[in-house]
Amino acid sequence: MAAKRNTSKKRESILDGALEVFKTEGYDKASMDRIAETAGASKRTVYNHFPGKEVLFKAVLNRLMDHVTALKQIEYAPGLSLEEQLGRFADAKMEFIKNPGWQGMLSVTIAAFVGHPELARETMMQAQADQGEHDYLEAWLAAADRDQRLSVPDPGLAADAFWSMVGGAFILPVIFSGAFTSVDSETMKTELIRVFMSGYRKKSYQSE
Repeated sequence: MAAKRNTSKKRESILDGALEVFKTEGYDKASMDRIAETAGASKRTVYNHFPGKEVLFKAVLNRLMDHVTALKQIEYAPGLSLEEQLGRFADAKMEFIKNPGWQGMLSVTIAAFVGHPELARETMMQAQADQGEHDYLEAWLAAADRDQRLSVPDPGLAADAFWSMVGGAFILPVIFSGAFTSVDSETMKTELIRVFMSGYRKKSYQSE
């Protein structure tokens, strides 16, 4: 058991080192030698855990994505306002964006995906497979529809629309400015939810 814990700890330290190297040097310039040095591990140890830079890059991204997936595990609550609950989903995305590791990796990831389309395709396919069939926002929207508080004919489409709105409002600024700013973020979040709800709320709940 101790050996397994040590192996897991070493793997995490390698991922931490890789994150720093990718952030500072980019995907193409990053080397396994530099990652090993930053992680305080031998090159052999790094290769024992990750057979190549592409695999290691995907693992770094997957760890960041796992963080936001955990934040978005929000169940439908009949006793709470719809706005408050949707706000929790938006907060989860915003909390993820505020993560310094993700901020540093965002431009690096975009550049890597543009230069290596196959890497982008494989990474996104893996992310979708890891998420599985259960999307918490989609399930939440379906539950609100069953509760007759929303009218959502296609919960999957509605979930995609909501995440697109949130992404456009909060992720794009990080891409262009390189940092997340909380200035007016609550105002923007409230407005996004208002616009989204105007398209899906049941008329009987307009005053909720």
